[in-house]
Amino acid sequence: MKMLDKERFNKVSESIMKYGRGLEKSLFKKYFNNASDQLVINELKKFQNEDGGFGHGIESDFRLPYSSPMATSVGVRISSKVNSLDESKEMIKAAIEYLERSFCEKRNGWFAVSKEVNNFPHAPWWHYSEDLKMTVIDKNWGNPSAEILAYLYKYREYVRKLNVDNLVEYAINYIENKKEFNSENELFCYIKLYKVLPKKSQKRLEKVISLAIDEVINYDEKRWHEYVPTPLDFVKSSNGFRFGVLESKINDNLDFVIKKLESNDFIKPPWGKSFYKDELKEAYDEWIGVLGLKSLVT
Repeated sequence: MKMLDKERFNKVSESIMKYGRGLEKSLFKKYFNNASDQLVINELKKFQNEDGGFGHGIESDFRLPYSSPMATSVGVRISSKVNSLDESKEMIKAAIEYLERSFCEKRNGWFAVSKEVNNFPHAPWWHYSEDLKMTVIDKNWGNPSAEILAYLYKYREYVRKLNVDNLVEYAINYIENKKEFNSENELFCYIKLYKVLPKKSQKRLEKVISLAIDEVINYDEKRWHEYVPTPLDFVKSSNGFRFGVLESKINDNLDFVIKKLESNDFIKPPWGKSFYKDELKEAYDEWIGVLGLKSLVT
């Protein structure tokens, strides 16, 4: 297995500092420079609204300033990495309250964003369709509902209205009865849910998530520079459950990431630059920061 040398690590670090938002810079300093969690919290505050939800482009591809379930799932995902501080706990509590209020009973879950997203710069996949009454993201129930349930379960002491256990059961039944899998992003959400559940529920999910991953994963190294789901997208740590992902391919994928970093000072978004024009231009640079941080953590 290849190793990332210090010089290349420093080059990628410089790209995060050059292109990344304050949020990614603070996370980099936390992970690699032993910086205080408070630094991350101070950056997260910039994205949280008074209603407890998150917005303001925390998910770079839509610049909706108002709170949305999708943006809030990202906010809580990051907040949970610094949840030892009281201030972070208050942020998470407020976010959970927002998520309870934004729950859609008819859907038995959450829609990613409201139609107001169309009034602000956004990538095509975040466009709200008046015909569908949702975005194309919402065609797969689990994104972001399964991830949101992971946080409701983990921080259930803050939940006041929703029956978390019933919703988890619904989520498991949904994926168990799904006939076809075509969204790796939905599976990423389910893996987050899997990680917080008790062993009995994990056992139910292990088989179906493994089967689903096998349908969508791309093992062809020649295509890994494209926007395709790779082994490392599903296996995040050396001691995590593998879901049947081949160990040899995980190692190949790690080598691929290092080769990519050796040939470039930063990682470009694999879905290209064509979407990032006018008021969405800055999102492209933000992704360089996000992907650079992700690669170093991996």
